[in-house]
Amino acid sequence: MFFKMASSALLTFCLVASSQAAMTISGTRIIFPGNEKEVNVRTNNKGANPSLVQVWVDDGNANADVNSIKTPFMVTPPVYRVEPGKGQSVRVIYNGMALPQDRESVFWFNMLEVPPVMQNAEKVDRLELAFRTRIKIFYRPKSLSSSGVGEVDKIKWEMLGDNTGIRVTNPTPYYLSFDSADVQLGGKAVALNTEMVAPFSSKDFLLKNKGSVAGLTGVTFRLLNDFGSAYKGQLNFSNGKELVLQHKK
Repeated sequence: MFFKMASSALLTFCLVASSQAAMTISGTRIIFPGNEKEVNVRTNNKGANPSLVQVWVDDGNANADVNSIKTPFMVTPPVYRVEPGKGQSVRVIYNGMALPQDRESVFWFNMLEVPPVMQNAEKVDRLELAFRTRIKIFYRPKSLSSSGVGEVDKIKWEMLGDNTGIRVTNPTPYYLSFDSADVQLGGKAVALNTEMVAPFSSKDFLLKNKGSVAGLTGVTFRLLNDFGSAYKGQLNFSNGKELVLQHKK
């Protein structure tokens, strides 16, 4: 019961006090190959006290009831205790639910950390917070042998007709996870709002501070790879509207 109640109300806690969380996950994303039945995820207790942990997978609805979520994955053990300075590997197991085989699918791995009850806690006024960490799971069908970064030259970039931003079109079967993107205006880098772009879809990246991208000379972007590090790309202004990938670094 505690886990169910805590999981629905701890996103705010994570935002304001995440630096106090003791539990960490090795890696910033999970790639689940379609030819595998399970993958291991390592969790570690960096704190000075034992931690009680609950793990599960959701479909993107962070506030869904843990006990009623239906996803293609189960995690075992679902609840465990980790001593300070120790770690625990958990198994993410594919349950056979049908998933598209012509593109990636995305889900979320959740780790809820519950602080231990301290001795004599009833004698002290204190606020105890449960911390939740979420990272993406990318299910990659066995027919796909590359990655989003591997297909970066296929991404289409073009200015919006009202000059408020850039339209990014992803013709690939991979999710594109952007860390950042900037347009070059008057010799200065001006930030765009970025989003993850799903396979075979488009997203509009608008200026963070509104305004116009008219007169831009190029775009620089950072695209996260399978390991969570950034591929850096640069696009130069081309034919009055379209942007083309000029070089990689």
